[in-house]
Amino acid sequence: MDTVKHIFRGVDDSTIPLMPVHEFTHGSRDPEEDSSPYYTAFSGRHGRQSLRRRCLVVLTAALVVASTILVLILRARPPAVPSSSTNDTTTTLRDPDDAASRARLDVDALLAAQSSTLPEASARYTLRNQRATPPHYDRWFKFAQEKKCLVDNYDQIRRVQPFYHWQLAERDPQEYFRAMIERASTHLDAHPAEIAVVEIKDGNAYLKGETAYGSSWPGTLGRFSQFLPNMTFLLNGRDEPSRGLQLSRTQRLNDRALAKRFQALHFSPRPTVEFFQHQSGCIIPKAADGFVESANDASGFLLATAKPGFSTDFYPMLSMSKISPCFSDILFPIEYPYTRSWWYGRYAYPDDIGWEDKISKVYWRGMSNGGMIIGQNYHLFARFKLVDICPEHPDLMDVAITRFAETLLRRGPREDLYKYKYAMNVDGTTFSGRFLGLLRSGSLVFKSTLFEEYFNDWLRPFEHYIPVKADLSDLVQQIRWANDNPAEARLIQQRGMEVAKRVVTDDQNDCYFSLLC
Repeated sequence: MDTVKHIFRGVDDSTIPLMPVHEFTHGSRDPEEDSSPYYTAFSGRHGRQSLRRRCLVVLTAALVVASTILVLILRARPPAVPSSSTNDTTTTLRDPDDAASRARLDVDALLAAQSSTLPEASARYTLRNQRATPPHYDRWFKFAQEKKCLVDNYDQIRRVQPFYHWQLAERDPQEYFRAMIERASTHLDAHPAEIAVVEIKDGNAYLKGETAYGSSWPGTLGRFSQFLPNMTFLLNGRDEPSRGLQLSRTQRLNDRALAKRFQALHFSPRPTVEFFQHQSGCIIPKAADGFVESANDASGFLLATAKPGFSTDFYPMLSMSKISPCFSDILFPIEYPYTRSWWYGRYAYPDDIGWEDKISKVYWRGMSNGGMIIGQNYHLFARFKLVDICPEHPDLMDVAITRFAETLLRRGPREDLYKYKYAMNVDGTTFSGRFLGLLRSGSLVFKSTLFEEYFNDWLRPFEHYIPVKADLSDLVQQIRWANDNPAEARLIQQRGMEVAKRVVTDDQNDCYFSLLC
């Protein structure tokens, strides 16, 4: 108590009582008559005022003492450390500018918000998709919990909704699509098209058809096929999307027409520029706002696809990427994001250079792919354009083509990326398979693409990476922004790395693929 008294009364408190004993301020009453405080309390107006003053002083002193003790207790307590399992995104950080902690809390909150029971998950699925849960959903839910996957956040899968509502035939749509896949399978026997026919039967996965990834897919599907219902579906083995959607909602197809529909998959215009210009929904805007400028002449795929082969018919086709709304392919996890896959771009060792010691430039090395070269059209391809921009801004980027067609020009260690703060991810023939690897490397990724991939709802522009227009016209501006706003740039980098490492895992890819099936 002595310590507390010194805090609010001063050093020398020997002459100042802690609380008043008597108080005489009004009237001519003899002090001896007021010798008892209890008598004063009931001795008239002056006594009542005196009692009120005493009460006020006592309360004030008590509040001061309590506040002082509380301050001393709080000062003695250690600072709170954010919990990795908290569901409160407002948790106070020891350092509000700690980008790594903020990124961890974002992912903690996402994981904690997932459904924890089957009834909860089923209700949310029905609400999001406006249809009942699929067969064996209970087994999928158990699988997702065991693998610590997301349970609810699969909006990309919800975009297969048109396949449930589009009435292309008089018969049951389910039977209609089954018939289409049977005809496709028969056709592919005689005319291979880098498309695999996948059959799930009694918990086992079987593939028919030659594709570049054919040796990997049975192993991937085998990790979850045991709880899938029997089914057959088409798996596009090409990097390019193949399924156009532009059909009338009222269109009907008879049996004679149905027997011929798959032939259209071999439609291969060369170059593809005019084909896409005349397809509804295939004039792709360069930016989401402002005057609509077309990005078609900035994409090697849209200008002159290297491996054209499209269908304008309504086949349910699982593909690695697509451009919306031009294509209606159903997206699935390809082999590139799987760290256990041969296709994954591995680094020999983790990043060993501190962020502040890195060079503030964009780094890129890659092949010359981008489309079929016809005359001088390659100058419009994104990767060639990137190399053309570099000499004008050597202080902002270090980029080079390391392989032209089959000719190796030069190649440095992949780990050279660690020297730089920023990494470029740019379309080639279609999407670039490096994106997740770049995020996991610890770089701030600048991404230029027209293509959607299955993880687009989990990795978002301006939050996990910095978007760049297809023609690269804003690349220099975006790099300068990162240099001028290092704290914000660092936060985007940390968020991207955290989601790539903790959310888009191999197990999560399996959860996505199996729920899609």
